[in-house]
Amino acid sequence: IIIVAVIVLVYLFYPRINAIVSGEFNPQSFLQNRLADPINTAKTTLSQQGGYSAPEGFITYKNNHVKYLCYTSEYYKPCKVQQPLIKDNYEQEMQKLIQKDVESAMQELRSQYERRGYGVSQTGSIKTTIEIIPDKIIVHINSPLVVTKETSQTFDNFEVDYTSKMYFLLMTTTSIIDFESTYGDSETSLYIQYYPNLIIQKNKLDDGSKIYNVQDVTTKESFTFATRSLAWPAGLGLRETK
Repeated sequence: IIIVAVIVLVYLFYPRINAIVSGEFNPQSFLQNRLADPINTAKTTLSQQGGYSAPEGFITYKNNHVKYLCYTSEYYKPCKVQQPLIKDNYEQEMQKLIQKDVESAMQELRSQYERRGYGVSQTGSIKTTIEIIPDKIIVHINSPLVVTKETSQTFDNFEVDYTSKMYFLLMTTTSIIDFESTYGDSETSLYIQYYPNLIIQKNKLDDGSKIYNVQDVTTKESFTFATRSLAWPAGLGLRETK
């Protein structure tokens, strides 16, 4: 009975065992899983601070340093845009935050191949770029890698992607900033009428600052930023939350 059981187990699991022994595994899937947590951590940090890991020109709100994306220190005047390329800046900041994780992941990928009996050679430095497009965050990793066993396989670069609504949130933010810099305020209810998956909270503070939180209800992703535009001296304005 024991011999028959062993034969059955070997028969059932042989393809999986053979794949492990022969070193057959998907480097894209490995990197995708390895970088998922660093991407989420970076996204949380940036999204709480107006797209910056270490913002300058910020207001402290709920223990976070929230970047002013549109600001004026004067009263009665619309703000001036502080960051015209919100999406581009977010991509660059995320790249800086995950670069060390990418380098570690590539070293782990190399070790995975070596444990499977492959010879591995890597040329040049590891370069990472982030691309945010509708419904995705894409990580491009430029790291030429040659793995050799019986034959050689060359990887010029790797690309992994994650489902995300961050593009939509950043584009909505850009639109709000345009209204703030032109008219001194924005009408958030207009966005919600056209985009039912969108929630926008606008908190007006006593100094004339506004804290915006833009959220997608399906993914729970959000983006928080600050403005100060068309501010009134204390006693002339009304504190309001929308």
